[in-house]
Amino acid sequence: MKKLDYCYHTHTYRCGHATGRDEDYVLSALKAKFKVIGFTDHIFLPGIRQRGSRGDYEELENYVNSIRDLQDRYADKMMIFLGFEAEYYRPYEYYYKELLRTFLIDYLILAQHYRYEDGMMTHYYGHSTKPEEIQEYADNLIKGMETKLFKYVAHPDLFMASYPFGFDETAKEVTHRICKAAKELDMPLELNMGAIRFGGKRKIGEEVRYMYPYIPFWEVVKQYGVKVIIGVDAHNPADFLDPRVIEMIDIVNQLGLNHIDRIDI
Repeated sequence: MKKLDYCYHTHTYRCGHATGRDEDYVLSALKAKFKVIGFTDHIFLPGIRQRGSRGDYEELENYVNSIRDLQDRYADKMMIFLGFEAEYYRPYEYYYKELLRTFLIDYLILAQHYRYEDGMMTHYYGHSTKPEEIQEYADNLIKGMETKLFKYVAHPDLFMASYPFGFDETAKEVTHRICKAAKELDMPLELNMGAIRFGGKRKIGEEVRYMYPYIPFWEVVKQYGVKVIIGVDAHNPADFLDPRVIEMIDIVNQLGLNHIDRIDI
């Protein structure tokens, strides 16, 4: 792999932690010579208010209309898709199915950020510091994968973001469970650039590393031969032009990962 010309993981200002007009993302991606871009803002959930993390459900119509308009206006320059980055929660499964069945959106990607309890988002899995928390993450992630509603899993190694015990037996078990499910379900896993861009390397437990990607995780991905896709996880139009994307390409090449550059939408 030499260059990135796609991104299926792009946010908008509606989530509350991204900036820039929708069209600015398209223009920046074109400047970076991308051929495909997919918008996947954090999914708007009926009955859930989570300011700073996702937009309110009332923003759905505006989001859909804006991205569909960009699809039409830039059809001769690049492929643009409309989707959401979504956690899997059983109470919202019908809602997800309807979004896809009615073609209101084109696709979903799976990202298990939060625990859902009694209508509330509680524990953030990127802050997991206990073995039982990362096991729970794997349990819920795999349930989502098994629905086959999602095109791929975003930052599957999120559970390592704060985990202080390194690649211990629990982390290894969780990794193998995720990779085994991905292989059996033919579900690509995303090598995500977000934490390289916004977090940098830091001391986590006894390791100095990125929150993710976590290289030991991806070494196991290699063992299983699971398909791998890169995610810019853009939160600013300039992210498409960030030179640190070379670090993602280097990981793919150095580990010999089974990289794919397109998904079937």
